[in-house]
Amino acid sequence: MSEDIRKSFKFVSSNLIISCEGKVLNETRLVSQSSFPEPGFIVLSGGDELFFNEHVLRFYHYVLDHWKPSEKPIALYFGCSHHKPFSRSFIHMKTIRMLRKHDLNDFVQQFIISEPLTVCPREMETAFPAANYDFPPERLGNEGKKEFVKRLRIFLCKRASNTYRYHVIFAPNHHKEIFSEASKNLLNPVYVPYNLYQLPKLLHVLKELKNMSRR
Repeated sequence: MSEDIRKSFKFVSSNLIISCEGKVLNETRLVSQSSFPEPGFIVLSGGDELFFNEHVLRFYHYVLDHWKPSEKPIALYFGCSHHKPFSRSFIHMKTIRMLRKHDLNDFVQQFIISEPLTVCPREMETAFPAANYDFPPERLGNEGKKEFVKRLRIFLCKRASNTYRYHVIFAPNHHKEIFSEASKNLLNPVYVPYNLYQLPKLLHVLKELKNMSRR
């Protein structure tokens, strides 16, 4: 994690690490304000209330207002995973390797669509709290879904729509529906079914868009 990102996401706590329901997750006290939990160590666990957690809100506004987007023509959106960091997920891992193998990294900016983060650039997946939360999709309620769609639409309007020429969604139906609602009348995304057997199709789509971007 870069130093500027670390400074933006200082985990300020010398108390017990607890979930949003108040359950103790770990009794080890963090040493100082500059300490960070290791990626994969779950600190935040809950449901809709996590959208309003101070660390989640700080992360979202950092991505929305301060993160510097890459100058790439294609935005590729994944669904999140219970694996943290997200790239430990098998399908994420396979896709990342495919992009690298076919020299697509310079053309494709990867994002993860996530409750409660809303959106996480791949470069920030090891930052706190992106690598340290647990929010199973079945815990998403009506309030959380409305907040999810609202925040994602703000990001797409403010950042993505003006930065990327093409938008490709490679995500489970749950996140596909969230993205579809958030991007309605704003983007014209390409949807690729989310499973390993569709990786050749995803590769074909990305290569086609790469060629189109060069014209």
